[in-house]
Amino acid sequence: MIQKMLMNLRKVSLILFAIFLINVFVGNISITNTLYEDVYAQETNPNIDPQAAEILQNMSYFLGSKEQYTFKAEVMFDQLVNSNRKIQYSGEEKVYIKKNGNLTIEYVTDLGGYKLWFEDGKATILELPTNLFSIATLSATIDQALKKLKDQYNFTPALSDLLFINTFRALTANVQSGSYFGTSKVFGVRCDHLAFVQQDIDWQIWIESGKRPIPRKFVITYKQLPGSPQFIAILKDWVIDKPITHFAFKANIPNLNQRTDMTEILNKPRINLGSVRSSGSNF
Repeated sequence: MIQKMLMNLRKVSLILFAIFLINVFVGNISITNTLYEDVYAQETNPNIDPQAAEILQNMSYFLGSKEQYTFKAEVMFDQLVNSNRKIQYSGEEKVYIKKNGNLTIEYVTDLGGYKLWFEDGKATILELPTNLFSIATLSATIDQALKKLKDQYNFTPALSDLLFINTFRALTANVQSGSYFGTSKVFGVRCDHLAFVQQDIDWQIWIESGKRPIPRKFVITYKQLPGSPQFIAILKDWVIDKPITHFAFKANIPNLNQRTDMTEILNKPRINLGSVRSSGSNF
């Protein structure tokens, strides 16, 4: 009889202990979720639709967590002729990035372009087709270097918003509102379609649905300019977390090229397109 009572007490004790563990576990989850929601709320503009914010944030987390990646982009952009006539041109961009401080951007279009190498805190830019080049000392990290290029030289490389550790913050710093427009396919890849409004521009981004939330299409509309010219990029050939040869980050400047001041290259309007951090005055 006593032995049976002890067995029953032991069972009750185990059940109560299990209930205690469940409460602690659920409580911890609740606390963790609350902390996450608080951080998320601080990060997110309240005028951005929650679903759009979550999708963009997931892309930011995904890209920010990768040590290195490369991609290409097919680019189309309008240029204003005689102040209000739009003519479309095209080009291609290649990006190689290692988050420890190496970056190469090759941006070549019908109207020229540039190659930008960043390594060990030093930026080298080669203008095409003039072959003028310049070298400047920037900050050690890619985030700081991109910020200094904008603050000191008013230069925002095309698609550079996608190269920050926190791409969500870079993309939404000046956003007034954002919306989710469902899913659509970009060259056969199902994507979530987001659209955002800023003072001078509207921009849209298509992010691959599923476990690899990478940007597949990017459109900027300069709405305050005559005809609302656009910059359009189709992003493709993503290679993520596979070793990039060190030679990809070495500046290749022929000896015959002429060195000049950085501002002489970067002040040319057609060079400074394709970023939500730039202004429409670049047209």
